[in-house]
Amino acid sequence: MVITFTRLAKIVVVKNVIKEIQMIKKFITSRLEERTTWDGAMLIGLGLIVLIAGPFAKLAAYIAIGYGAWTIYKSE
Repeated sequence: MVITFTRLAKIVVVKNVIKEIQMIKKFITSRLEERTTWDGAMLIGLGLIVLIAGPFAKLAAYIAIGYGAWTIYKSE
């Protein structure tokens, strides 16, 4: 069986990619065990929610003020 240079290079590249993926997986799993990683993920999630929901929050505030005023005005 004759292995050409390009085939050998592809094999080496694939082995290196697999090794890199294993290193990344090990890094991520070790980080998931730390509390600070979870804290950081929660802060990122909260920030994204604020950025996405910001315009809707203002609208919800106006609706809440209007409904509050309506409930004060209306008698039981």
